[in-house]
Amino acid sequence: MKAAIINRFGPPEVLEITETEKPVPNDNEVLIKIKFTGINPVDTKVRAGTSGMSKNLRLPAILGWDVSGTIESVGKNVSEFKTGDEVFGCIGFPGLGKTYAEFTLADPKLLTIKPSNVSFEEAAAVPLAGLTAYQAINEHLKISAGQKVLVQAAAGGVGHLAVQFAKLKGAFVAGTASGKNEDFLRPIGVDQFINYKKEKFEDVFKNADAVLEAMGGEILYRSFSCVKRGGRMVCLPSSTKNDPKAIELAKQHDVELIWPMMHPDGEEMKLIAGLLEEKKLLVKIDKIFALDDIIEAHKAIETHSTVGKVIVKID
Repeated sequence: MKAAIINRFGPPEVLEITETEKPVPNDNEVLIKIKFTGINPVDTKVRAGTSGMSKNLRLPAILGWDVSGTIESVGKNVSEFKTGDEVFGCIGFPGLGKTYAEFTLADPKLLTIKPSNVSFEEAAAVPLAGLTAYQAINEHLKISAGQKVLVQAAAGGVGHLAVQFAKLKGAFVAGTASGKNEDFLRPIGVDQFINYKKEKFEDVFKNADAVLEAMGGEILYRSFSCVKRGGRMVCLPSSTKNDPKAIELAKQHDVELIWPMMHPDGEEMKLIAGLLEEKKLLVKIDKIFALDDIIEAHKAIETHSTVGKVIVKID
């Protein structure tokens, strides 16, 4: 089968298109013929060798966690799905999902049926970012109706989904982005749009119950000025975990600071699938690349300027 692999860590150019052996499911797995896969910032960090996951990776390796496609075959103990079912999900995280390929294996408990009115493109764009956003809003920040929430990088892959999950909980949502994204963000739930190029978010948004922070560093430090005492903040980049300055600022401001690790969850994927089917959740796709152009897909992510998600067409 055709796949993109890495033989070493480094820049996007370490990704190579090659032919490799088609996997065979064990008794408890399904084999998926992949239609699309999503590209996430964590993919680029694992490829570069800067993620904590990189040290546990055995090279050569196939990267990727987001998948949409059809069930090609099932193990004898699998009862949840049958051959031909259209499915999607986040597989293997934080291990190896191996979705930069024509076929991949998956634990059926991590998958859900793709609604007929949801495209394979949309389905591939959702899993890792959607679960990250859903868990941040509901499990870590514990947003409830009437609360004030700040979503940093609100037009990003996780950000635009987090905005919608917060709005579904009945929150007042503020979001930071460049001015060109205001017309995209307001209709999906941003009540207060903050153009970070023209104003300082800490000057215009105060007393938040919660902040979802996606950058780390100075943006993280400045975000503490937006949160009321006793509030919560989620910082997504795992590379910033246990930042001493951030921990000290959290103490000074009496803010609970959380560095979460997303966990794949088939039941949550089923819930997200229902929201997509009912058109209560929109996923924005910025660019679609062919598998042969996987290097360009990684470069696009590393510009930090994409709106929504970048996906790759496999089949």
